[in-house]
Amino acid sequence: MNKNLLEKILKKLKQKGCDQADVVFAEDLTMSSSSRLGKIEKTEFSEIKEIGIRAIINKKQSIVSSSNIEENNINDLVEKVVEMAKVVPEDEYCGLAEKIETEKLLKLNNNSLNLHDSYKPSAKEINEKVQELENSALDNKNIINSEGAELSFSQTKYKIMASNGFETEINKTHSDYIIAVLAGNSNSMERAYDYKSKVFFNDLGSFKKVGKKVSLDAIKKLNSKKIKTCKSDVIFDSKISSSLLSNLFNACNASSIIKGTSFLKKKKGKKIFRDEINIIDDPHMKKRLRSKYFDAEGILTKKKKLVENGTLNFFFNCLSTARQLKDIPSGHASRSVSSIPNASYTNLYLAKGKYKKSDMVKSMKKGLIVTELMGSSINYSNGDYSRGASGFWVENGEVLFPVSEITVAGNLNKIFSRLIPADDLQFNFGINAPSVLVENMTLGGI
Repeated sequence: MNKNLLEKILKKLKQKGCDQADVVFAEDLTMSSSSRLGKIEKTEFSEIKEIGIRAIINKKQSIVSSSNIEENNINDLVEKVVEMAKVVPEDEYCGLAEKIETEKLLKLNNNSLNLHDSYKPSAKEINEKVQELENSALDNKNIINSEGAELSFSQTKYKIMASNGFETEINKTHSDYIIAVLAGNSNSMERAYDYKSKVFFNDLGSFKKVGKKVSLDAIKKLNSKKIKTCKSDVIFDSKISSSLLSNLFNACNASSIIKGTSFLKKKKGKKIFRDEINIIDDPHMKKRLRSKYFDAEGILTKKKKLVENGTLNFFFNCLSTARQLKDIPSGHASRSVSSIPNASYTNLYLAKGKYKKSDMVKSMKKGLIVTELMGSSINYSNGDYSRGASGFWVENGEVLFPVSEITVAGNLNKIFSRLIPADDLQFNFGINAPSVLVENMTLGGI
């Protein structure tokens, strides 16, 4: 979108009595293809342009958005957002950043974070690769069915301009795949899956190797058993351990703290993990999915330790929630075209530990390796945790048999305090963690 048009919108909003305003423009191009049982099921191409306009008048704010960016419609949107702002309830905490804060951003350029892949796969290549991904799994005769495979590439241009002088543009790419297949024999049928997200298409790896590994993972789960309800140590595999960091983020979101619905509301500055645990939010990592030099409100982003040597350091906030808590803005505001800013993480990860996952397994007298989680029953007010799970049973350091139809339960306070990370950290998603050992959890079985 033409920069001059965004400037005109802001000028019109000011003329109509807006104290503050901002405009967001996003252009998203996506190509995707899915395959099931060796045949292309669908191929999609979409190109969407959207604009969002926020107006603030006397501490009242409203937002409108549209995919129609014709000038006549934009004029109608300006009229509409101003009229809405006059009648909505007052929000004493809304508002843009102070102008002096935005001036720090002039020398920063998101392009240096290497977030844009110059290589753009063709529709033909995406079709071929997604079939290669699924067929390499289906080549194994023990794979009896497939839920399919999907591969996508997207390219996004995102621009914000605000009345306080904040202006930024970010161009980024994103590629991901997902595959799920079922292995079966006369006794059982089991599912395995894999997925990955990367900034660069070619960093997704070998699709043939991924498919073969998924097929073997499914076969390993055949003839699974149920176990009796008990207490034991649990290893969360690195593919699913990041879910615990998602739980931590939800409990550390300033909006939850303000509502009083987080079990961590009084834990800032307190120790909630072991001394050796460090959990980092780093927005300046190159070639990572959520990197940026400043957030959606123009606040400088910084590498921060959410948890440092076991101690919780801060809550994720945006400007409005920071004002409510009388806290320093953490630089975590995020927003879509159609939403007001809210807090989100950047590249959040649990620093790797010093133990190999294989050594953790060998150290277990009795325990469970969880490779898949299903469903969720988490009470963020008190930390109670319960999820369906499947994986492998371990005794005396040996993996004995696959298990399924069990529940892993505990309390997040205790889970966090007992968590021990392995050394197998990889960066494949927005939140990343190595495999982790959690001592003395409840396993619900027969």
